[in-house]
Amino acid sequence: MDIGLEELKEDIKLIDEKLEDAIPKGCPEILYEAGRHLLTAKGKKIRPLLTILSYKAVGGKKIEEILPIAIAMELIHTATIIHDDIIDKSYMRRGVPTVNYKWGEDVAIIAGDLLFSKAFGIIGSHSIRELSSIVCEACTRLAEGEILEGLHTRNIEMTEEVYLEIIERKTASLFEACTKCGALVGKGSKDEIEALSKFGFYIGIGFQMTDDALDIVGELKLGKPIGIDVCLGKPTFVILHAIKEAKGKDKEILKRIIKNGSCTKTEIETALEIIKNTNSIKYASERSKYFVTKAKKYLNTIRDSTAKKKLEAIADYVISREF
Repeated sequence: MDIGLEELKEDIKLIDEKLEDAIPKGCPEILYEAGRHLLTAKGKKIRPLLTILSYKAVGGKKIEEILPIAIAMELIHTATIIHDDIIDKSYMRRGVPTVNYKWGEDVAIIAGDLLFSKAFGIIGSHSIRELSSIVCEACTRLAEGEILEGLHTRNIEMTEEVYLEIIERKTASLFEACTKCGALVGKGSKDEIEALSKFGFYIGIGFQMTDDALDIVGELKLGKPIGIDVCLGKPTFVILHAIKEAKGKDKEILKRIIKNGSCTKTEIETALEIIKNTNSIKYASERSKYFVTKAKKYLNTIRDSTAKKKLEAIADYVISREF
């Protein structure tokens, strides 16, 4: 039986219901309102889904045992994108105004901190103590990735190897923590826990590569404006490949726009057109597919089940998002 994203709707509904309760109303009201803002907006919920499905894939039966951990993972992810939006000075996320745009940077910083503290409280109260070290390690690597990305802003000479190092830390580390924690709470075998950890890690790489491509060819319906990476001078996988493949005048124009971090509408449109003409989107899609295929091979260790099929459906979704 093939399973698509439709079969994940019930899981997502359950996650959404619990997320609304994760940050209750409190005082000062503005802090809690800002903290809840993106949690209640439409999001993919991939990280909590991976946590729950990894738990079920190794035989976990009690949803109440894993659901708090799944919620904590989404709180951490949301905290990171709140802080990301401050750094990038973004104004739209998940189809709504960003926290920094709506309440200002000061409130946004603390709102992100609030979500982190709530998440760590949930993780720390679980009977399996190892969860805390797994999540803390992931958050440490995430922070390292964020700074590495910042250090390489407008660096048009950055290599693909450095790009991979950044997304392994910034994105794949949390994906890996989600699947590992799910398998651990579900009492999976050592081999199952290792396999699901690797699955999450490589799915995270594929997911970020696709995300970077969608910044070039996506639409506003994806929840955020396109061309942000160009505007900020972020040397993503797609942009690096385009700089390498562009010819003559186009190469020099693209390098100048990325290096200067130019943000005029005309320059962004020019850069996007050059990138699209270099076959870089197709290349990024192929590389994303490579890592997702690698991820799915690790599921061979996992027994057949509905949860396993749902994990495969998520993997397929990562590389089939609209281009």
